[in-house]
Amino acid sequence: MKTPDYWQESIGFLQNNDKKLAQIINKYGESVLIGRRDPLETLIRSVVGQQISVKAAASVWQKIVDLVGELSADNILLVNKEKLKSCGLSKQKTQYISNIAEHFKAHNINDESYWNDREFSNIYDELIAIKGVGPWTVEMFGMFYLLERDIFPLKDLGIIKAINQLYCIDEIPLTIDQVIAISDRWKPYRTVACWYLWRSIDNEAVLY
Repeated sequence: MKTPDYWQESIGFLQNNDKKLAQIINKYGESVLIGRRDPLETLIRSVVGQQISVKAAASVWQKIVDLVGELSADNILLVNKEKLKSCGLSKQKTQYISNIAEHFKAHNINDESYWNDREFSNIYDELIAIKGVGPWTVEMFGMFYLLERDIFPLKDLGIIKAINQLYCIDEIPLTIDQVIAISDRWKPYRTVACWYLWRSIDNEAVLY
């Protein structure tokens, strides 16, 4: 596990630039984003977590771990897809996980050095080419493995829900343009802002 080296400096910046967000930060001040040191686990957990709750994703993930054992591309590809699907995955997610494992095996991705000294845009282009890996999944990878400081997953339903709860007036949902305008005040620490927004709507801390 690892934590971002920019976390503390981001807190003061966000509190000064957004008084409403500051209230959430004060409430959950002890919470810190924790990143994993396993890129394969982060990507697969992100696929598992698509469109389901944090609690449900944790349950599915545990079943995958029990089935696969030590997480590696080879071990995932050795498992029968029907057995993998029985962990609580859809047919599509089962195939997407296999696609990720095949990519890691084909590129011999075994350690952190593969990602070092690369721009996020370059990594984004590589991962988005894997069938089943969409923008949100790559954004989770950027946030929780690469620890990029300024990622804003615009299509994350939890983020949109939290922003509407915090900023909308008269219960009228915000437009996308309004959401983007609000997020602009968090730059260059939108990752941190999103972390606290997630915390405001879910008792379980997000971890991919």
